[in-house]
Amino acid sequence: MDFSTLQQLTQLPGVSGRESAVRRFISQQVAPYADDVKTDALGNLIVLKKGTSDKNLLLAAHMDEVGLMIHYIGPDGFLRFVPVGGIDPRTLLAQRVTVHTSSGEALLGVIGTRPAHVTTEAERGKAVPIGDLFIDVGLTGAEAAARIQPGDFATLRRPYEEFGSGRLTAKALDNRSGVFVLLELLKALKNPFYNVYAVFTVQEEVGLRGAGTAAYGIEAHLALALDTTGAADIPGSAPQNYITALGAGVGVTAIDARTITHEGLFNALKRLCLAKNIRYQVRVAPRGGNDAGAIHQSKTGVPCCALSIPTRYIHSNTEVQCKSDLEQTLALALAVAQEELVI
Repeated sequence: MDFSTLQQLTQLPGVSGRESAVRRFISQQVAPYADDVKTDALGNLIVLKKGTSDKNLLLAAHMDEVGLMIHYIGPDGFLRFVPVGGIDPRTLLAQRVTVHTSSGEALLGVIGTRPAHVTTEAERGKAVPIGDLFIDVGLTGAEAAARIQPGDFATLRRPYEEFGSGRLTAKALDNRSGVFVLLELLKALKNPFYNVYAVFTVQEEVGLRGAGTAAYGIEAHLALALDTTGAADIPGSAPQNYITALGAGVGVTAIDARTITHEGLFNALKRLCLAKNIRYQVRVAPRGGNDAGAIHQSKTGVPCCALSIPTRYIHSNTEVQCKSDLEQTLALALAVAQEELVI
């Protein structure tokens, strides 16, 4: 796998509903490998690779990332914002962001709040509410008002870096890593059994919106959602609460808050992993969801499973993954696409 592509993907801005930069990059990448490429009315990028049968396989990976939307520019130049998607306010304080203006300008910003020396001891012992945070872009009120408008968005700011034993960290690994796996699959796919619809979806982080419309138009016989999932294999978390662990392979989802995986598909995927020596772990998640939650309810129903990439510190700008888990996710998705999966 060419991880330089993942590096490029993570640095692109793509807050929910504003995925155009990511979509343009993907369109350029897939052009040599696709039989058809189109963008639907909601902004999903739908890439078709024709197969040897009349059956359709939908593979979904969402392009959007969690971020911030500016809703007020103060007379002092400080910006107030609301979250777009599920961001833990504890991860925002003292972080850098990029404010993307409607004119195309990208401004460095720093998230601040009242400093410790002007707060009470009781206040310092509590998490700072998101309403008490602001973005400092280093401009006067007049300068900020001239360059920034309500409705402009901000992305978390952190470079892609590799460290430790096959680990990588960046902002937006949720879900540019799933996008990366799907891109690598399209490049590697040769004479698939299924007509493979690789769908790069929009607005997953705010309600699985793109996947629902895309699935309706494709009428898939089978579907997989390629996405990240929390890995709680860290100090302070008991092993029974890990959900997934880094380095243990692709997460084959049994259940989450939006989906109970089709029994036949779930068992077939596990058998395929054993037959192909693909390292996997069963994902049982009490919370959270992904595009599978919308896809499996499309029209008369679609057997669907989320293939989940274990991710520490999810929905922050320091998400962490293991390279081998991405490789195992690709191996399983590719195995499904190449030959008919009997469920």
